[in-house]
Amino acid sequence: MIDAFLNYIAWGLVIILAGITVLLALNKQTGLALIQHRPEMLPQAMLVRYAGMTVLALITAWIGAPRVLFGVLLAVSVIGFGDAFIYRRADHPFWLHLIVGGAALFCAFLSLIAMN
Repeated sequence: MIDAFLNYIAWGLVIILAGITVLLALNKQTGLALIQHRPEMLPQAMLVRYAGMTVLALITAWIGAPRVLFGVLLAVSVIGFGDAFIYRRADHPFWLHLIVGGAALFCAFLSLIAMN
């Protein structure tokens, strides 16, 4: 019973995050206002997010959960490739983001191999 409850909570969170993602994609100003983010604070917010993803990856590697590690590294890869796309489109340096995205994707596949 508790597993089903946690599953509903997880899917609810996925739906909320997907909705916020779509809102931000369609209207940046409204999306930022809704989630109470200010553009001038984004560097600090990004620092916390990357630190959190690093901690999550370290914990999953430490406890030996390759499926969770795969998911975390895949998310880091999406972030890296997404940032590379954004910066490349704006004609800014993007190679570091591309390298991080590729390295995370490579490590994600290594954790996938570790599952078998």
